[in-house]
Amino acid sequence: MNFFLALFLIIPAFAQSDFQFQQSLKRLIRNASMPDVSPGMVVASPSRTNPNYYYDWVRDTSLSMKALIDVWEISKNPAIEKMLYIWVDSETRRQNTYTLSGLGEPKYNIDGTGFEGPWGRPQNDGPALRAISMIKFGRLLIDSGKRDYVQRKLYGGMIPAMGPVKKDLEYTAHHWREPNFEPWEEEMGLHFYNMLVQYTALKVGSEFAFEMGDGGAAAFYKHEAYAIGEYIRKNFLSEQVGIKVSAVVTRGLGYKHSGIDVTPLLALNHTYPYQDLISLNDPYVKKYLEVLKSTFQNLYGINSTYRGMGVAIGRYPEDRYDGYTTGGKGNPWFLATLAVAEFQCLSGNKRSSRGQFDRVHFHSDKTGQLDEQFNDTTGFMQGAYELTWSHGAYITASLKCQK
Repeated sequence: MNFFLALFLIIPAFAQSDFQFQQSLKRLIRNASMPDVSPGMVVASPSRTNPNYYYDWVRDTSLSMKALIDVWEISKNPAIEKMLYIWVDSETRRQNTYTLSGLGEPKYNIDGTGFEGPWGRPQNDGPALRAISMIKFGRLLIDSGKRDYVQRKLYGGMIPAMGPVKKDLEYTAHHWREPNFEPWEEEMGLHFYNMLVQYTALKVGSEFAFEMGDGGAAAFYKHEAYAIGEYIRKNFLSEQVGIKVSAVVTRGLGYKHSGIDVTPLLALNHTYPYQDLISLNDPYVKKYLEVLKSTFQNLYGINSTYRGMGVAIGRYPEDRYDGYTTGGKGNPWFLATLAVAEFQCLSGNKRSSRGQFDRVHFHSDKTGQLDEQFNDTTGFMQGAYELTWSHGAYITASLKCQK
């Protein structure tokens, strides 16, 4: 699939002068159209060794396709629209493929089969994120007169569920109470990130089901969303850190004690503007962001060595994954640093976001490549190269900051 000749003609006008946006869009599309990968699947990175990320993660793909949906909403480019149709077909096949943990399976081989090696499973944020992305795509298609496609291919109101959105909503509604792994695939429990995206999927899913004429399911999803919301309010708000990462940990790392993690921030970004449970300007959110930024400001040497930019942000302060082994020291991640920029724009503080973009530009290689991490001392990139999520995060943050 060759999108690149026409690519710069269809990107949003503001971004035609943003070199990194152009490159991130081009490279995300490349990672979503590798010739040896089953159509519709997205490799997390082209890296096949040290580390091997040449797999498709449901979470990463859902977020990547959401970024493309956001671009398509503005550009209406037919090549991107075709990619989205292929993705819908791919996910429909994926949902009907045997895996060790059903729809909670996080990772797939490039031929579309489920990965069956040892892994942190299930990961129940994936189906919820996929539903959120597909519902947005569905609503845009309805607005363009393609309701029949949405009714047939995306939703479908029968039980057992056939359409991918319906399948994901049913899975989320029935499994949200069960411990599962968080986005870093390291700790099993009940986590803010997973629960907020599950809440949001069922909230927008209830509205979508009603629009699709599936009133009984709409009421059920609304009821379960309310129950998740009550759980979040009672168990995740904290006077000490603002928002707790996990309310329950049934299998942990044994050394993650600070209670600080960037995943709550990612959750707030990934569910905007759909969730109405926690305002971005809530005092607990403000406290959380203050603690998050100050923690990483003091942790990473590059924040003091290279001043005048935004704060380099990592996953969590005790992180031991350096992009190659779990016996090293964690570093800042591009997607985490960009998450602060996106949040600042969403919460009405666009001016502050500039420093976060400056930090990302400074630590990239200036050709448009964005890897997974950048070293906390030298500032050079490391870990999986050309991480798809890094590029998706740049696209999403840029679009949010231009609205």
